[in-house]
Amino acid sequence: MKYKELGKTGEKLPVIGQGTHGIVPNKSKAFYQNWKNALRLGIELGMTHIDTAEKYGDGYSERLVGDIIKEYNRDELFITTKILPSHKTEEKLIKATNLSLKRLGLKNIDLLLIHWLEPYNSIKTIVNTLEKLIDLEKTRYIGVSNFSLEEFQQARRELKKYDLVTNQIKINVNDNIHIQECLPYYQDIGVTLTAYSPFDGDGLRSIPKLLKEKLENLAVEYNSTLHQIALAWIINHENIITIPKASNPEHIYENAKAAEINLNLEELKQFYLQAINGFH
Repeated sequence: MKYKELGKTGEKLPVIGQGTHGIVPNKSKAFYQNWKNALRLGIELGMTHIDTAEKYGDGYSERLVGDIIKEYNRDELFITTKILPSHKTEEKLIKATNLSLKRLGLKNIDLLLIHWLEPYNSIKTIVNTLEKLIDLEKTRYIGVSNFSLEEFQQARRELKKYDLVTNQIKINVNDNIHIQECLPYYQDIGVTLTAYSPFDGDGLRSIPKLLKEKLENLAVEYNSTLHQIALAWIINHENIITIPKASNPEHIYENAKAAEINLNLEELKQFYLQAINGFH
């Protein structure tokens, strides 16, 4: 596994972590056992960054991740969770964080994010409360998710004491506007982008034909799979890590191996050109 620094923290995270969006309530024991085995395998393969959220399965994802955390030394894992924007006040944001920590079985989280921004939210209230949660030792680092560049810049202006270390956003070969337009800004200020939905939400099944052909050609060249090239394309950009979700052991091995693929600059740029010119 390869690693990148999280923001300017000095903390090294695996370039490929594990998402847990698919963990939901009212499933069979086999379903949950399968997810636990998947997370364990991912950890063994170096994917020690686990991302969850209070929204995922109404907290069920956090509970399952909490069960896994108990099996390891705390410093072996890096845990991210996200709280909902519906908690509009400082008091409610802190309460939601405490409930997430309880479900995870932790005294503090490694990285705490606000999941997205609603029109009624006060960015100032959110980021200042996140800062307070560091002082309360509820989280080590803070960040945001699904913020536009303008929202992120506004959030940074409201900070008093700490900095945001990441913006977790959707990035993939078919949805790369953030890389084309915003990555230089994040690189300049030393903020990591965390890419979710690296397979565009459906395993790349509905991507345009020309884009799929390009991925397949690179997969042949690098003796890899289409999904590995899609992951490699993301993580070969400076300052970007990713958190694919997978409960299938074969897919977990496949994801981990993608960290070994080194695409060159021209191969990265080809996807920008195709995105600009259109694939249809």
